[in-house]
Amino acid sequence: MRRPLTAALLPCLLLTAGCSLGNDPSPKSAATPGASAPGASTTGPASAGTPAAGGRFPTAQAAAEALLAAWHKGDKNAALKAGGPRTVDKVFAGAVDTTTRIQSCRQGSAVGVSYAYDCYYAAQGGGSTHFYVDPYPATGWRVVNFAQNNG
Repeated sequence: MRRPLTAALLPCLLLTAGCSLGNDPSPKSAATPGASAPGASTTGPASAGTPAAGGRFPTAQAAAEALLAAWHKGDKNAALKAGGPRTVDKVFAGAVDTTTRIQSCRQGSAVGVSYAYDCYYAAQGGGSTHFYVDPYPATGWRVVNFAQNNG
């Protein structure tokens, strides 16, 4: 008796699709310093607020900028394209200054964090806001944690 081809291929498709079944990998992320998505770099132009063609973020900074732009607009659905549910909830619980922009993304290993990149901006009155970004197979990059430090 022959099984249908789709039933035989289903496990392979799930494995290659990087299916997370709704789980946010944020707390379990462990970055390899300098890790990058295939063909990605952390420099170069990034379109703020929207992923590149195919729903992918070509750089860590592009993912952080997309989440920041969605936060500025109050758009949680757009934010979920760049970060997991727990991270997005954490971001939206903080105070937003809609004039801010990502100033820089630094390798996590260079600044002592366990994420691939720390993308941040400094507030005018002191303090800073950090978007921690790791490689993510489904979208290239994903914001996996967030912190605001008051000055």
